[in-house]
Amino acid sequence: MIYQLPNGRIIEMSLEQFLELDEIEIRELNGLGKEYTSDITNPFYKSTLNTNKKEKPDEPEVWEFTEREPDLDEIKDIEKMDDKYFHRDDT
Repeated sequence: MIYQLPNGRIIEMSLEQFLELDEIEIRELNGLGKEYTSDITNPFYKSTLNTNKKEKPDEPEVWEFTEREPDLDEIKDIEKMDDKYFHRDDT
């Protein structure tokens, strides 16, 4: 998140970091040097308006079938009974 200090400069911090600060620590942030703060003149700095560009949708996955699955009537009865996922009600 971007937090603007009373002197007009900004700093970036996570929401968790901000919530852990008390009032005294927030006032002390105003004394941070230029190394840790930024002076932004653009009001749309890091705006989501600039990042909502339409992305090209992914191409659909193409399935290649090299081996076909046998139909139910093509499977032997003994194989059906040995299959733990096959139930008697499936026939």
